[in-house]
Amino acid sequence: MKIPRDPQNDFSPQQVAYRQDWLSKMHGRDYPYLFGSVPTEPDQLLGTIENYLGLVGVPVGIAGPLLVHGKYAKGDYFVPLATTEGALVASFSRGMQLLTEAGGVTTFLPDNQWSPDEADSPYRFRGDALTKISAICLRSPADAASFDSWLRAHAVRLSETANATSRFARLKEVTPIFQGDIVGLAFRYETDNAMGLNMATKGNEAACHYIMEHAGDLVTGYFNTLGGDKRFVPDEAKGRYVTASATISAALIERRVRSTPDKMRRFLLACNLVLSQRGATAPNIHIANALAALFIACGQDPAFTTVAFRNASTCFEVNGAGDLVASVTLPNVLVGTVGGGTKLPAQRECLAMLDCLDDARKLAEIAAAVALAGEVSVAGAVSAGEFTRAHTELGRGRQHVRHSDVVPSVEVTS
Repeated sequence: MKIPRDPQNDFSPQQVAYRQDWLSKMHGRDYPYLFGSVPTEPDQLLGTIENYLGLVGVPVGIAGPLLVHGKYAKGDYFVPLATTEGALVASFSRGMQLLTEAGGVTTFLPDNQWSPDEADSPYRFRGDALTKISAICLRSPADAASFDSWLRAHAVRLSETANATSRFARLKEVTPIFQGDIVGLAFRYETDNAMGLNMATKGNEAACHYIMEHAGDLVTGYFNTLGGDKRFVPDEAKGRYVTASATISAALIERRVRSTPDKMRRFLLACNLVLSQRGATAPNIHIANALAALFIACGQDPAFTTVAFRNASTCFEVNGAGDLVASVTLPNVLVGTVGGGTKLPAQRECLAMLDCLDDARKLAEIAAAVALAGEVSVAGAVSAGEFTRAHTELGRGRQHVRHSDVVPSVEVTS
């Protein structure tokens, strides 16, 4: 039995209705919520889904205000977060308000250093990029040196071939990885406002095809993807590299979250030291929550949460004045504002809410600021002994919870 589909027009209302009817008859039940979702134009769904049936509505809440001082993100933001975890939006909103009242979040997204004019400088930074690795099969391990010489001589042509496949992606580096008769090729791209994975896949395919055509005496085949796209790979440029930091006074922490900077510092220390003994490798509290909720709301690929939070780090220090200096660093934030789910109407509205319709770097800076808000909020709640109560009340839908205990009221003015 095959899923009914029309290769010529699989998103037409008639074809979607036919597939829905087929599924209902096969299971002997109706799906009124799944099938009755808000319709989306077929041309908006192309490239985002196959065998389309309907939309699953993930609740979207708004958190903020979040004041950001960055190179790309500047000003106050109200942030859409998509989640089914009760208390998450309330917690993030509390953290954002705390950071805003403290003077805001400073974000930093460094520029890459690619210029040939700087080739003699020992400084290197390759953090705003996407690495896609393919593998070339040599005829013999003994051909490795010859292939390396060929690669050096044809690197520019490989770059031109890859770049011809995309309006956005630009191949900047090719790095060989030798293992017997296999040579991995790490292609590193700048992707402008795109997240860029599909672009990189096309670019790699073209480059590998060029190798097969022009180095056939050395190679027998290739594998365009090695399954590492959505796995964390240490020391590999994958997405945007961004930091966020803020200084929060002890008085503000005591008034807003009923804790102290030292209690919050010790809580984070306990998280990292105790959990590291059990093999935990991500030195942060719950940055995955920030990324997943923001990614889903804004049409990003949520699978890349696993890559982005894996080496994301949080640091709490207490300065000489007794204030909390809080920071997060996200070395691998894969976000884009063109392509994929960003063209869907609700997701575009969420991007527009953040003024990120055409600025992926701004979205990355906002993501880091959101992550910091979540870290300080949870640290404050746990260190004050209020985390369990808030999650029990909000997470279980208890109506009598005092919302102000979790999210301090804030007056929004134009």
